[in-house]
Amino acid sequence: MIQFAYPLALLSLVAIPILLALHLLRPRRRRVVVSTTTLWQAALREREHAHGFRRLLRNLSLVLLLAAALALGLALAGPQWPASASAAGDAVLVLDVSASMKTRSGLAMTRFDQALAEAARLIDGLPRDGRMLVMTSGRKAVLRTGFESDREPLRRALAELRPGDEAGRPREALDLALSLLRGRSQGRVYFLTDGAYESSVDPGSPQVEFRMVGGPARNAAITRFDFRQELSGEDRFQVLMTVKNYTDAPVVAPASASLDGRVLFRRSIELAPRGEQTLVLAFPGRALGQAAARIDVDDALAADNQAFAAVNAHERLRVLLLTKGNFYLESLLQALPGVELFKTASASVADIAQLARSHDVVVFDGIPAPRLPPGNFLLVNTVAPGLPFADTGRAARPDALRRGRSALMRDVDLAAVRIDEARIVVTEAPSKALQRLFWSPETDLALALLHDDVKLVYLGFDLARSNFPLQAAFPMFMSQSLEWLRPRGDGFLSAHVAAGSTRAINVPAGESSVIVRGPSGSAWTLEAKDGTAHFEGTADAGIYRYAIGDTERTFAVSLTDARESDVNGRWRPRERQEEARPAGGGRQALVPLWPWLLAAALMLLTLEWCVWTGSRNHA
Repeated sequence: MIQFAYPLALLSLVAIPILLALHLLRPRRRRVVVSTTTLWQAALREREHAHGFRRLLRNLSLVLLLAAALALGLALAGPQWPASASAAGDAVLVLDVSASMKTRSGLAMTRFDQALAEAARLIDGLPRDGRMLVMTSGRKAVLRTGFESDREPLRRALAELRPGDEAGRPREALDLALSLLRGRSQGRVYFLTDGAYESSVDPGSPQVEFRMVGGPARNAAITRFDFRQELSGEDRFQVLMTVKNYTDAPVVAPASASLDGRVLFRRSIELAPRGEQTLVLAFPGRALGQAAARIDVDDALAADNQAFAAVNAHERLRVLLLTKGNFYLESLLQALPGVELFKTASASVADIAQLARSHDVVVFDGIPAPRLPPGNFLLVNTVAPGLPFADTGRAARPDALRRGRSALMRDVDLAAVRIDEARIVVTEAPSKALQRLFWSPETDLALALLHDDVKLVYLGFDLARSNFPLQAAFPMFMSQSLEWLRPRGDGFLSAHVAAGSTRAINVPAGESSVIVRGPSGSAWTLEAKDGTAHFEGTADAGIYRYAIGDTERTFAVSLTDARESDVNGRWRPRERQEEARPAGGGRQALVPLWPWLLAAALMLLTLEWCVWTGSRNHA
């Protein structure tokens, strides 16, 4: 049956009766006095020929005009003829593998099971000359096959798929799918999903067809689980846990948490409809080990009913000291807690960039420094080229030391500090990137610089020719400088990442590989580059272990994504949406008819013009 895209345009057909009415209007009679009946006979014959439909049937020009008006009116309405679309061209099959697809839609079936069944039907309906590509949409879009005309590789790819514990980013997957069909106007993208995301996912392309699975579901979730040290000391810590109710009814959620087998708490959390509650509980002892949290609720999505955390000791700060010998500096760096010191007398200019990447801080003590590459640096009694300040000479016994308000100078008392000789540095121009730490009337003695990828603390005198190392201000200044150069956290102790994201692992100098083991026992060997290894196999929640040489550490992966847990906050596209249909439901395409009608109208108007011209010439 013919369908009309713009049915209101059919109102334009009112032009047809208007044309008929104008043509059938009779001329108004006039009284005329004549001297002979011969003229009456001619007038009567003319009136007889122009009377009613006999004149209409003999007027070919009018018939052609009416036919042209009919064709134009129908063309404006956008008529479409349904036709089989089994040979529509290449297709891209995108399956949502985010955590919400684990939501139960029945006693044993999940939304992902429904999506797999629909995907199998689409593959079975692939035309003989058609091709299809399978890809998945999780935190990242992943191609699972190339364009295949053989159904078996496509079915094997489906058999290997399963949803993860990650939050979805479907817009990126749809953009990639459309780019694969660029230049193929007949191509289609089938997106099999539960729609648990925002409306911005729709790329607005008519080539994308949404196949929705799943229905309303009941869910509560842990959206945060973390540890932090109490400010009062290292012998107490706090646990933070947030639980949210995504239903319109109140929920009582029995919650618990444990750390290395030690049960921290068990209590019931009462959640209002669409409400959430955060627990902050303090405990004695050191926070160290593997932690897990759980809520015991019977809901449709189990993946967000648990969360994990790995609490390690702080990673040691790797400091490289380039010096010809400095008892005070070496002794302090070795004594500072959490610092791992590496020492060398020199390094080539070519090696500095690699050393800056493989160490947290590089210290130049009294030896010439090259132009600094990206990294964190402490310059003691030396100035590197390319900085916004330059060495112009020496100042003997600078006095009247003054200090700035920088956080690096917190609790640093300079009253008893004496310096025999200092470098005189001149700043090229005022800069927000350069901060004065302490100075004398003759010169700046300590500066901090944060410019592009270079972070720097400058100390402009020889420590051996000063009593600064003997003052309590020295370890305070050095400790705060190292902490500013390479911050080590915001007070939270647990090391965890969101499921599906990349985990960056720092690798000490001298090590080249990392072995990572997942919760299921799977192992990966990663090669370190520039002091860092990147691990991407974090689709499943749980505790991961990694070994670097003889050292083993852990990190946790959890869902804890509030948007992904909102399984009922589902977006329904108004157009191009289809529910997953039973087998045998063939898809139809609409073939536009307006081009043919427009061509017919132009032909009729041309023919009418020829008839009208011929009648005038004949007259």
